[in-house]
Amino acid sequence: MPILLGLLASFLIGVSDFLGARSAGRTTALQTTAAAFLGGGLVALIYSPLLGDPSVDDIALGALSGIALAIALTTLWRAYALSSIGVAAPIAAVVSTVVPVLYGAARGQIPGALGWLGIAVGVLALFLTSWQPAGDPSRVGVTLGLISGLFFSAMYIIAISTSDGAGTWPIVSQRFTAFALALAAALATRQRPFAGGSSTRISVLAGVFGASGVAAVVYGGQRGPIAPVVVAGSMYPAVAIGLAWLFMGQVLTPRQTLGLIGALVGVALIALD
Repeated sequence: MPILLGLLASFLIGVSDFLGARSAGRTTALQTTAAAFLGGGLVALIYSPLLGDPSVDDIALGALSGIALAIALTTLWRAYALSSIGVAAPIAAVVSTVVPVLYGAARGQIPGALGWLGIAVGVLALFLTSWQPAGDPSRVGVTLGLISGLFFSAMYIIAISTSDGAGTWPIVSQRFTAFALALAAALATRQRPFAGGSSTRISVLAGVFGASGVAAVVYGGQRGPIAPVVVAGSMYPAVAIGLAWLFMGQVLTPRQTLGLIGALVGVALIALD
């Protein structure tokens, strides 16, 4: 089940990234994430009653993970502004995959030989599919990408630490907490929290898919080892690239093709472990 939930998460988050790319440039980063957080919180509020019965502690942990999520995204935006997406994004993605795996290993959830090999291949594939060689490898971009990845890791670890009975309820408090922080940031900077029109609708839809993908990771991590579901769920760049190739005619580079193949091999090795 963790592998299947991880693959579901990769698909959902990959669709979210694809939709986000379609609306890029029409809204500010704050407007995009505010709408996405709201959409994610609302959709999680619909299906969560079917999947769990949380305690107060579970809701509180979800809210705490929402603070980590907001910090992670804010740091990543800053990295994009001061360096480049091609440098910061892959570092954040790799760190947010590796740290939860190491956390699980420290708690006794140690993969076998095939599992470790699959994790290594998957992390390499993740880097290949998201790295842009033209990026400026500045120290600031690397540092902020690392910090962002650590807070994304904290988001996953905190949310997964909730009880099995919580189901996806932590995602509800996570997204609404992040949404409240986004609104506060909009007020503090005197920005409109929503752009309006089709751009906001796309951002909300992206949030629906993105939050549901994270919910799948959390649901799987509550019920089994962290490594398989987190690594399988981190292959979303491959999904986003595949969708761009199918629907937008984007040409795949040899590096991206190798990354796509590596993602499939990595997940297969973990499943065989």
